[in-house]
Amino acid sequence: MSPLLRALSAESLKLRHTLALRMCLIAPAVVVALFVAQMSLLSHSSRPPTDSAKAWLGLSENILTLWSLVMLPLFVTLQSALLASIEHSDRHWKHLLALPVARRVHYLAKLLVLIGMVVTASALLALFICIGGALLMLVQPAIGLAGAPPLAYLAEKSACMLAASLLMVALQNWIAIRWNSFTVAVSFGMTATVIGMMVVQSKALGPWYPWSMPTMAISFDGAFASIAVAVALIGGVVATAIGLIDFERHEFS
Repeated sequence: MSPLLRALSAESLKLRHTLALRMCLIAPAVVVALFVAQMSLLSHSSRPPTDSAKAWLGLSENILTLWSLVMLPLFVTLQSALLASIEHSDRHWKHLLALPVARRVHYLAKLLVLIGMVVTASALLALFICIGGALLMLVQPAIGLAGAPPLAYLAEKSACMLAASLLMVALQNWIAIRWNSFTVAVSFGMTATVIGMMVVQSKALGPWYPWSMPTMAISFDGAFASIAVAVALIGGVVATAIGLIDFERHEFS
């Protein structure tokens, strides 16, 4: 087994019965549950009849936008901080880096686990959208939902959103590992998220700001989405490389 696979196996063992692992289920479930609850409580009797396909697309787009703009950045912030705090507590980095394994292996393992949790949460979000839509069919038939959910649409948008989040993930992972304060990592991510909620309204700045890129990738067609995904992919590689260089040189106290 390669050193990276061994490190990933060790990370998976550390995550058992932790809040970080449970958040992969809780975060997408909360977003869908809140939106479904809101739609259930509103009166839709006066709205004109809606085509079922358009109703499904509207539901999916609204939930995906809410996830990408608010919950996904906060999810990445919390998860990266929780992952790093496992080693920051009780100076575990000292022990981990004393092992006969290249330093970069530990850094990449943390990053890959974080990406894996984002992938898991995104897949569960798509599943919960389907379940939420089915519930709305029963409690609010006036919305117009009927038939099968748009699985191809959900898969495409989820993939774009994931690709566009990679720069944000790489930066947040670097910040969380570089500073041993949980508060620093969370404060940085929360501040960046709030700025992203404002920047996303600008088509000039939105595709270039890491915390607004996931929303730009799913809410706008054509050039804006392409720019956001391309910048996130290239920027993610660059940020990972810079983070690795810094990690190799950094001395943990």
